[in-house]
Amino acid sequence: MRTLAPWTALLLCLCSAVPAAEGEDKPGAGGPPPALVVTAPVESGEVRVPLTLVGTAQPRYTVAVASEVAGLVEAVEARKGAVVKEGDPLVRLRTAPMALQIEEGRARGGEVEARIEKAKADLQRAERLFTENFVSEEELQAKRADVAALEQQARQIHAAVDLLEDRLARMTVRAPFSGRLAAERTEVGAWLAEGAVVSELTDLSVVHAMVPMPEGEVSGVHLGDVVEVAFDALPGSVFTGKVSAIVPRGDPASRTFPVEVSIPNRDGRILAGMLARATFHRADGDHATLIPKDAFVPRPDGSGYVVRVEGDVAAIVPVQVLSSDGERFAVEGLEKPLAPGDRVVVRGNERLMSGQPLRDAAAP
Repeated sequence: MRTLAPWTALLLCLCSAVPAAEGEDKPGAGGPPPALVVTAPVESGEVRVPLTLVGTAQPRYTVAVASEVAGLVEAVEARKGAVVKEGDPLVRLRTAPMALQIEEGRARGGEVEARIEKAKADLQRAERLFTENFVSEEELQAKRADVAALEQQARQIHAAVDLLEDRLARMTVRAPFSGRLAAERTEVGAWLAEGAVVSELTDLSVVHAMVPMPEGEVSGVHLGDVVEVAFDALPGSVFTGKVSAIVPRGDPASRTFPVEVSIPNRDGRILAGMLARATFHRADGDHATLIPKDAFVPRPDGSGYVVRVEGDVAAIVPVQVLSSDGERFAVEGLEKPLAPGDRVVVRGNERLMSGQPLRDAAAP
């Protein structure tokens, strides 16, 4: 038995040490520190339910650019697909004959101007002789008539030259606005009649997505509504547009009404004909309890809850999601009701438990 004495003494020492250790923990027995969280208020309002429809991108303008004058095509300055600025030349017609006519007109005008100078000098001399009774009044009136006739002839020649110069300027067909050429309709050596189309020009600075809206939904769409538009050809990019037109004539077969959504396209990435997926956010007309989407904590079984701040502690409130507009959830409390003005945790809510102390990061 003497060999057991050291072990017995050791056990007695350990047993006597346990109360002392428990006593040492008592000064810090107030529990864990409050969890730092971010909260947001519960609100009441209408849920804007998303509705996604498929449409087609169309250019802002598409025009058939025509020649204002007849002539022979001497050069095609811009080909299809080219980006042009307003005023850039598209097609040039042969101008040599017109330039010669202008030169001839200017020469005739110069000749008439010289005759006017001489006629005015003769008129001044006749007026002096008339005061001295060397010419009759009839002769004086004839001199004045000569000057007037020559001046009228000069005006006609100048008008004819101006008309020719205007025609010469219009023998270069220019872009009426900035855009991209969608098609060419002529070639070098072709004869163009007045009004003949030389190319098709599109303006893609703003793209219109034409979306067929079901007749049951069109009443909820209004001019100026903000619409999110994605294109299958541009993955990862979402564009913001606005409803710019609601066509009042529907398709009797599909019972849809065309809705035009205007989308800025300054970089020209959106092309005409691309498939557009437009998401409209419509108010459902019913008021609901709304929480930020980050306040909802999902569970593996598909249910979920929110953490409501009650005093300075957490309270788990199971909820059912009724609808969503992407940023907010319309919910209904399953065991405890949520009320507008309640504060729910939106950050740091994943591992919280009921009764756990909380400290709002926004609190002073």
